Amino acid sequence: MSTFIEAVLGGAAGSVVTIEPDVVVMNDGVSHAAVDEIGSVAYPEKVYVVYDHDVPTGRPEAAAILRKNLLFAQKYGCHYVQAKGIGYLYLLHEVVKPGQIVVGGGSHASIFGANGVLGINVSVPELARLVETGRFSTVVPETVCVNLKGALPESASAMDAAFAFLRKNREALQKKALEVYAPSLTQHEKEVFLSIVGSTGAYTASIRSTAADDALSFDLSSVVPMVMLPCDERKNQKNASFAEKATVAGTVLHAGQIGGYTGGTIEDLRLAASLLKGKKLALGFRLSICPATSADYIQACEEGLITQFIDYGAQINAAGDHSEIVQGAGAMGANEVLLTTGLYTYTGAMGVPSATIYSASVQSVALASVSKEI
Repeated sequence: MSTFIEAVLGGAAGSVVTIEPDVVVMNDGVSHAAVDEIGSVAYPEKVYVVYDHDVPTGRPEAAAILRKNLLFAQKYGCHYVQAKGIGYLYLLHEVVKPGQIVVGGGSHASIFGANGVLGINVSVPELARLVETGRFSTVVPETVCVNLKGALPESASAMDAAFAFLRKNREALQKKALEVYAPSLTQHEKEVFLSIVGSTGAYTASIRSTAADDALSFDLSSVVPMVMLPCDERKNQKNASFAEKATVAGTVLHAGQIGGYTGGTIEDLRLAASLLKGKKLALGFRLSICPATSADYIQACEEGLITQFIDYGAQINAAGDHSEIVQGAGAMGANEVLLTTGLYTYTGAMGVPSATIYSASVQSVALASVSKEI
């Protein structure tokens, strides 16, 4: 029986296939560099140019990127998406359908697998050629099946589960497609888990409906709060180390951020609000709340969550990714330490190079805003 990726790509593992993706995503994060190499667009109706990273722009260089992307979309008649928040989440919930193929130039396309969509990450040059020709050739990867058994304890999240799973299995997943059986996880938790495991060297990831024989097995009930540790360069982010949160407990923090793919959805904002209710923000601690999409932001307003965060003393940022901020709202100063739900901990990702970044769950960031410690 063929695997999910073999069925969608139409070829067995190891074979070379040429496909015409249904949706191509470009944004102001990394993939904007492809614009400089594109001389024509084969299917503009399939190309979505999204403004979702540096929102609003905090530096002139970022503004120039947005202008470049806008002019590109206008010139070729592509979709231009702004004020919708994180592009992948917007597309996941509003545009793509099961069985389709989405190709992007980032590192989180595996999130589409939570809805039966094949998400593939490609390099900037590959993205540019794809936009010009409308086609993409690839070797169909082998598939690794994963059975997630048990249920998460109250103290742990899907983000903790992904970190713990990767700490044990990351090497086995390199350049492979993952099929994950996760009956105890909610839809949102599946999205978080796939987004994380697919950003560390795996080709893509998807959810399967039944347990697989001869699969990796991972017990969710054994998961404890985890952190992703700081790393040196952006190119090494996929190799960043994971550790139990207890091993860095007591680390003094200056700021926290709740947002991104793994912290800014309405489910995450509801959780954060429930954890902060009746508590007091630590003096001098800066907490940023970054709704993932505009729909999440509006829903949070309607439910009174944004008012609660403001009353708590948090800073509310525009809907978007906010996982990489060189300058602007949320950027760290010299020698400051940040705990974020974002997935980038490389030097300089969130401000000056001397800042230190740890990544952890919504629960961990919320608790840290009270204690000012990990």
